[in-house]
Amino acid sequence: MRTLKSANSYLVSLASIMILMLTLTVFPSCATNTTSPENVTIDLLAKDFAFNTSTITVPAGANVTVNFDNQDASVGHNFAVYDSASMKKTIFKGEIISGPKKIIYTFNAPQEPGTYHFQCDPHAQKMKGEFIVK
Repeated sequence: MRTLKSANSYLVSLASIMILMLTLTVFPSCATNTTSPENVTIDLLAKDFAFNTSTITVPAGANVTVNFDNQDASVGHNFAVYDSASMKKTIFKGEIISGPKKIIYTFNAPQEPGTYHFQCDPHAQKMKGEFIVK
């Protein structure tokens, strides 16, 4: 009797494992990695109508925090990210602030790796760069 009970327990355990494996095969989204997006902080300075960098690189889908420091007195600057220099799609557009003043911008980087465009909207000809998503 004991052997029959042990055999039944073994079969039930084996069946449970097989069902779980089948479920993960048929529904792979159940097994996806649920890690949180990476947090990235960027210190960006605007001074003398120029940014302190022309390239910003972040991981795809990252939670981005930009510590923006406008040091130009009585001049409005912002930080904005677009799909390209033609600005067909806005990814993020920060509030324009008159300096000297600091502001914190937060947004999510695109999920799609590639090279995007960032700029100061009022001074886009001089204050611009590449926003690279890896």
